[in-house]
Amino acid sequence: MKNAPKISIVMPAYNAEKTITNAIKSVIQQKFKKWELLIVNDGSSDNTLQVCNTYARKDERIKVYSQKNKGPSSARNTA
Repeated sequence: MKNAPKISIVMPAYNAEKTITNAIKSVIQQKFKKWELLIVNDGSSDNTLQVCNTYARKDERIKVYSQKNKGPSSARNTA
Protein backbone atom coordinates (compact mmCIF):
# COMPACT_ATOMS: atom_id res chain seq x y z
CA MET A 1 0.00 0.00 0.00
CA LYS A 2 2.97 2.22 -0.65
CA ASN A 3 1.09 4.33 -3.22
CA ALA A 4 -2.25 4.33 -1.39
CA PRO A 5 -3.99 7.72 -1.33
CA LYS A 6 -3.72 9.77 1.84
CA ILE A 7 -7.07 11.48 1.30
CA SER A 8 -10.29 10.69 -0.53
CA ILE A 9 -12.35 13.48 -2.05
CA VAL A 10 -16.03 12.71 -2.58
CA MET A 11 -17.79 14.71 -5.29
CA PRO A 12 -21.53 14.14 -5.81
CA ALA A 13 -22.58 15.34 -9.27
CA TYR A 14 -26.04 15.99 -10.67
CA ASN A 15 -26.52 17.73 -14.03
CA ALA A 16 -23.17 19.45 -13.54
CA GLU A 17 -22.00 19.30 -17.15
CA LYS A 18 -21.21 23.03 -17.21
CA THR A 19 -19.26 23.11 -13.93
CA ILE A 20 -17.81 19.63 -13.34
CA THR A 21 -14.72 20.25 -15.49
CA ASN A 22 -13.62 23.17 -13.30
CA ALA A 23 -14.30 21.16 -10.14
CA ILE A 24 -12.23 18.21 -11.35
CA LYS A 25 -9.41 20.45 -12.58
CA SER A 26 -9.25 22.17 -9.19
CA VAL A 27 -8.53 18.80 -7.57
CA ILE A 28 -6.01 17.72 -10.21
CA GLN A 29 -4.08 20.99 -9.92
CA GLN A 30 -3.48 20.71 -6.18
CA LYS A 31 0.14 20.53 -5.06
CA PHE A 32 -0.68 17.55 -2.84
CA LYS A 33 -0.73 14.49 -5.10
CA LYS A 34 -1.69 11.54 -2.85
CA TRP A 35 -5.45 11.74 -3.27
CA GLU A 36 -8.27 9.89 -4.93
CA LEU A 37 -11.34 11.58 -6.36
CA LEU A 38 -14.58 9.63 -6.04
CA ILE A 39 -17.22 11.16 -8.28
CA VAL A 40 -20.77 9.88 -7.93
CA ASN A 41 -23.05 10.73 -10.82
CA ASP A 42 -26.47 11.00 -9.18
CA GLY A 43 -28.72 10.26 -12.15
CA SER A 44 -27.72 13.20 -14.33
CA SER A 45 -29.69 13.70 -17.54
CA ASP A 46 -26.99 15.81 -19.21
CA ASN A 47 -23.39 14.89 -20.17
CA THR A 48 -22.00 14.92 -16.62
CA LEU A 49 -21.20 11.22 -16.66
CA GLN A 50 -19.38 11.43 -19.99
CA VAL A 51 -17.23 14.35 -18.78
CA CYS A 52 -16.35 12.48 -15.59
CA ASN A 53 -15.48 9.30 -17.47
CA THR A 54 -13.18 11.26 -19.78
CA TYR A 55 -11.15 12.49 -16.80
CA ALA A 56 -11.18 9.05 -15.16
CA ARG A 57 -9.61 7.54 -18.29
CA LYS A 58 -6.81 10.13 -18.11
CA ASP A 59 -6.05 9.85 -14.37
CA GLU A 60 -6.21 6.58 -12.43
CA ARG A 61 -6.80 8.48 -9.17
CA ILE A 62 -10.28 9.42 -10.39
CA LYS A 63 -13.05 6.85 -9.90
CA VAL A 64 -16.57 7.38 -11.25
CA TYR A 65 -19.71 5.73 -9.91
CA SER A 66 -23.24 6.17 -11.17
CA GLN A 67 -26.59 5.69 -9.49
CA LYS A 68 -30.23 6.64 -9.98
CA ASN A 69 -31.04 10.06 -8.60
CA LYS A 70 -31.26 9.76 -4.81
CA GLY A 71 -29.78 13.07 -3.68
CA PRO A 72 -26.36 14.24 -2.47
CA SER A 73 -26.45 12.36 0.85
CA SER A 74 -27.00 9.05 -0.89
CA ALA A 75 -24.28 9.91 -3.43
CA ARG A 76 -21.79 10.56 -0.62
CA ASN A 77 -22.75 7.26 1.02
CA THR A 78 -22.21 5.45 -2.29
CA ALA A 79 -18.68 6.81 -2.46
